[in-house]
Amino acid sequence: MAESIQKEDWERFRALGSVPPSIREVVLRSWVRSRDKGDLITRERAPSVAWAELAALRSRNGRLRSAAQGAIGSAGYMLSDTGMMVLLCDRDGVVLDASGDARVLSRGEENHLQPGGCWDEGVIGTNAIGTALQLAKPVTITGIEHFCEAIQRWSCAAAPIRDPFSGQLLGAVDLSGPSGQDFGQMGAFSVALALQIEEAIRNAGLRDQARLVEELLKKRPTTTGDEMLIIDREGRAVWASPGFERLAGPRNGLVRDLGPELIGNAPAMAERMRLTIPDADVDLLNSGEGTLGIIVTLHQPGRRRPRNGEAAIRLADIARIDEEMAGICQQAQRITESGVPLLIKGPVGSGKETLARALHAAGPQAGLPFEIVDCSLLDPDTMRRNPGHAAGFQHLAETGGVLCLDEPAETPRAAQPLLAQAVAHLLREAVAPVQVLSLSSVSLSERMARGDLRSDLHFRLAGAILRLPALAERQRHMAALVRHFADLAVRAQRVMPIRFTPAAMMRLQAHGWPGNLRELRNLVDSLSATSLSRLIDVADLPPQIASPQPHAREDTLRDRERADILDAVAETGGNMAEAARRLGISRSTLYLKLDQYGVPRRRR
Repeated sequence: MAESIQKEDWERFRALGSVPPSIREVVLRSWVRSRDKGDLITRERAPSVAWAELAALRSRNGRLRSAAQGAIGSAGYMLSDTGMMVLLCDRDGVVLDASGDARVLSRGEENHLQPGGCWDEGVIGTNAIGTALQLAKPVTITGIEHFCEAIQRWSCAAAPIRDPFSGQLLGAVDLSGPSGQDFGQMGAFSVALALQIEEAIRNAGLRDQARLVEELLKKRPTTTGDEMLIIDREGRAVWASPGFERLAGPRNGLVRDLGPELIGNAPAMAERMRLTIPDADVDLLNSGEGTLGIIVTLHQPGRRRPRNGEAAIRLADIARIDEEMAGICQQAQRITESGVPLLIKGPVGSGKETLARALHAAGPQAGLPFEIVDCSLLDPDTMRRNPGHAAGFQHLAETGGVLCLDEPAETPRAAQPLLAQAVAHLLREAVAPVQVLSLSSVSLSERMARGDLRSDLHFRLAGAILRLPALAERQRHMAALVRHFADLAVRAQRVMPIRFTPAAMMRLQAHGWPGNLRELRNLVDSLSATSLSRLIDVADLPPQIASPQPHAREDTLRDRERADILDAVAETGGNMAEAARRLGISRSTLYLKLDQYGVPRRRR
């Protein structure tokens, strides 16, 4: 493209504001914008960002750079001996990558026409990159048409690059070379490169969306009855269930309006949505290639949701509570990884189902269905008419996953052989592996010895046996358990964590906990929801825990002594000297007793 003006035209515009009669409209308008910026005309080079900032910009524009890699590489190879170079720029005109003739690339460094240089029209005047981004359309600027005299040594052709899905301006591709040489069809070439890059972005986006849906189907192979929205990592809505917008109502716009500063940062987008709609489940969907996107789930009114984020409890969270649970979790994980049926024994409320769900999430069936069956409700007539279906076995046979049998000892006698047959058939015929877990608060072997449980069902389920201790056996770890449940309450209720005074903690350790972990968790959840100060003292505890309880007749002397010591320490707020005085023993003896009973104490 020949220049439309001469040097004298530029000088008269600079000195007098005279408009050259032959100037192109696009150049004149850009000159006027540039003149209004003040002192741009004297600049000899574009501003340049520091290398650390350039690295951050490259990371932020990773999708653009990845899609443009092939086009920029091929164009650079074609231009290697032509006295031309090709530049990829972000939406602010900062050069991200450059390729082409090595001599021209070196010469471009003098004006910062290189990676890191910022060619926004507002900071370096009329130029192809900045003006193309300003107008969002292809622009060619040759020689004297540049507003800054030092830049008139160049001729450039740039074309904007848009997101093919949203139409958002992503950046520009530019072809530059020394002024005066034949610029030929470089304008058309820049447009072709931009279109090639946009097509690469589109294809990459379609591949990502296909993987996103594929991963969703792996993790949620059947309809849950809830409404879902899938958002890719660029913040685009990929799919929504038919009722999502109805259930979201006015909040739907809040979910989708994420803000440009979050685009490309899926964890930050997910956190924003959790704050925006606290009653929605917001989950990151990952694959071997990293985060693919986000699933937003809105539950139908009346549908039972996981209790206080229970589904989010990880096996690692349970193992961190104390060394005993760490050993149990490690052993349980090895058993489930081997595929051996596992029986989890423990008193009511000891956390059997929580452990089972955590094993599922951490095991080889993670992402596949978890079906829990209340064995006391199994109906033999229904199982005979439709074997497996009543217990939910058909679903697992088609997908694989985890079958969790709750209290198999309570299975009606007539249904026991049918249950044993259904389990055997499921393990044999399922298209994918099925792990069998059983939860029992009674001894299956004792029930079998009494004739209440068939031996074939017992041995089918109890390939390996793990016992969960009652909370009364774990009181030395009370503080760790309380912190664990307080952390879960923070996640579920989105509140500050609660803390317990030493006196309150002593009361917790002295309590018998007939409801085991379930009773303790209910207490922590309730206190977390109602406490204003976030510091729990004895007065904040329920009466049955805050006040010393009379000793039961069957309590052993050891039990009574331990309870008396804990009560004394609690009543004195952890003052060991005063507690020893009330008990009529020396302080050193009190310390020995606390160590003997495994009660942690504050040391000097």
